[in-house]
Amino acid sequence: MPKRIAQIQLIWKTVQHAPSDSLTELEEFAQESHKLAGTAITLGFVDLGKRGRDIEILLKPFLENKTLPKGDEVIDAIVTSLNEISDIAPKQPVEMTYGEVSLLHEIHKKKQLTYVISSQEEDTREMIEQLQKIDYDISFFANTSELGDAIKQATPSVIIADLREFNLLDDISQVWRKESGVPLVVLCPTECWRSRLNVAQAGAFSFIQKPIEYDDLLMVLDNILEAKHVQYHVLIVDDDRVIAEHYSIVLQAAGMKTLLLENMEHLLDEIGEFNPDIVLMDLYMPDCSGIDAVCVIRQHLSHTNLPIVYISGETDLKMQMEALQVGADDFLIKPINDIHLTQAVSIRAKRFRKLSTLMDRDSLTGLLNHSNLKVALERELSRARRHAANVSFAMIDIDHFKLVNDKYGHPVGDKVIKGVARRLNYRFRKTDTVARYGGEEFALVLPDTSTDIALELVNEFRVTFSKTPFSNGSETFYTTLSAGIATFPEFQSLETIIEAADSSLYLAKEKGRNRVVTHVELGFG
Repeated sequence: MPKRIAQIQLIWKTVQHAPSDSLTELEEFAQESHKLAGTAITLGFVDLGKRGRDIEILLKPFLENKTLPKGDEVIDAIVTSLNEISDIAPKQPVEMTYGEVSLLHEIHKKKQLTYVISSQEEDTREMIEQLQKIDYDISFFANTSELGDAIKQATPSVIIADLREFNLLDDISQVWRKESGVPLVVLCPTECWRSRLNVAQAGAFSFIQKPIEYDDLLMVLDNILEAKHVQYHVLIVDDDRVIAEHYSIVLQAAGMKTLLLENMEHLLDEIGEFNPDIVLMDLYMPDCSGIDAVCVIRQHLSHTNLPIVYISGETDLKMQMEALQVGADDFLIKPINDIHLTQAVSIRAKRFRKLSTLMDRDSLTGLLNHSNLKVALERELSRARRHAANVSFAMIDIDHFKLVNDKYGHPVGDKVIKGVARRLNYRFRKTDTVARYGGEEFALVLPDTSTDIALELVNEFRVTFSKTPFSNGSETFYTTLSAGIATFPEFQSLETIIEAADSSLYLAKEKGRNRVVTHVELGFG
């Protein structure tokens, strides 16, 4: 580890004296920082890994804009502190906090390998550049022969076909099959029944008419990747431990996460902690019947829509109907085939996830809505109290958004809102919470993040976003953001941290907008 730190510090000095048009040293510095983040976290040097990750994030705008971070005081302070931080003893996995384990997973996350095919490369150039900015690993192919060879070498997460003529789609069918499990997204120049039918018959996952809206494309890609990594949570309530463990093994083999429960007194606690997508409930148990347990669950409004399925040997139809009337959703008869069990559970869990998304998320952006943001923030504050960690909360507002609506119309305003949401999702970690606070306001919950780092991250996002073009027909325009930040433990409660972030945002606007203000400037901390 000392050698790697010395190498990073040496390269950083080289960057400071490199010619402005030379990016070789900057790219090498970014690569070494990435290696430090991955290696340090893996070996338990969590604080050191976090600093490597911070450098990576701070370098993104410089890499995108092809400029050198000469004289950047924040990066310089992090690089200088590496030797001291490396003296902190490594942590064992069981000692890591929630945020630290999440960071370990984030460090090893791979870019999504994406194949793009088109007979005309210039048709896809702008799309490829946009996707590369948000961590897609893109390979372009001008013909299906090259595409077929690439598929044999490495399986992509998705294939995007940009069509001018449907002949290309026929050719793709010679080297790709729907059964391969690789989704095909087709960009089509015409919108008609025949076009859609051709795409559907080819087995494609999605049809998008050109010219494409990047938010629509990114939403399709998000859905593809989310479906690949989804893990349903199944709570199994049964007093027969042997049967319950069998169900658990079968469902885990199908990629689900399970929890077994025998003691009914802990049922509500486990539902709150485990957050299941479905509950499998035995009907007859010694201390409490399944019917009574369902009644107790349904007393809580937050569990009104949670799917509950009985698994029982009860074959009397009248008894089954009586059991369902108290609020359960279905009945599976023991003994049940393993394949049938897996399919029945996954279908209901998938539907529950979709319904929950519709209820919990903002319909325009897909981000968490206001009320669920507060739930997420309270959860992170509780974790931070237990582990003596930081949590930063940021409120972000689109500057002069009313002028955008007045000048270009609400549909264009909606595009700007979706643009902010999409870029927030891609710029920040999966362990961070991104939400739409209301109107043109957004919120960020950043676990294990100090005020200084939060300021740098949000400010970097602000600068990058200010260079993002939006279009209205042939006209291109830009907009800016203002943000306010407050941090736990300086603010201990949900109410005070939100109030402090809101006050910081108000101060940012008072100072002229297009800036980020922390609670420190309010006179706190």
